[in-house]
Amino acid sequence: MKNEIRITYPRTEYSILNQEIKKYVDSLLDEFMEYGKSTIQPNFTYTLDMYYEKYSYQFYLSYVFFTSVYTGGAHPNNTIHTITYNKEKNQIITISNLAKDNADLLKILSEESRAILKKYPSFQTSYFQKDMLMEGTEPRLENFRNFAFSKEGLIIFFEQYQVAPYSDGSFRVVIPYQKLNLN
Repeated sequence: MKNEIRITYPRTEYSILNQEIKKYVDSLLDEFMEYGKSTIQPNFTYTLDMYYEKYSYQFYLSYVFFTSVYTGGAHPNNTIHTITYNKEKNQIITISNLAKDNADLLKILSEESRAILKKYPSFQTSYFQKDMLMEGTEPRLENFRNFAFSKEGLIIFFEQYQVAPYSDGSFRVVIPYQKLNLN
């Protein structure tokens, strides 16, 4: 068995943000290396690839990590993980933090996401699975945990299988700030 690991991640001027990024990368590596120990497939290469995108808006920095892990099977396992940092407050911001300050936030995110996603071609086909869309956009914290502050609005990232089958990929929606009532 052989491992190929390609990880790109940022170093910033903010120690709390760097610690959070390192914690995520370390946990990803640990999980990948453990899987390789417990699974035996001779002459097989396991791969771990990760890259990131950076977004910023006012005093927020958001990093979106896209990870692909292949350990055999029909296709790689692709995930999205976001880390958002408030430079003014010197703290990591989660969807729980945002929802705590705005009781209607999850309801708004749910309604806006559904309206935007329904316009995507994937949701216009005969095999469209309405149940997946509805469940993956219910007003629950875990459905909106992957977000980034951008100049265009709050970007919500939906992983594969969250709102549509794997074959349709992942999705992102941008919700303008004026619709969100964020402080």
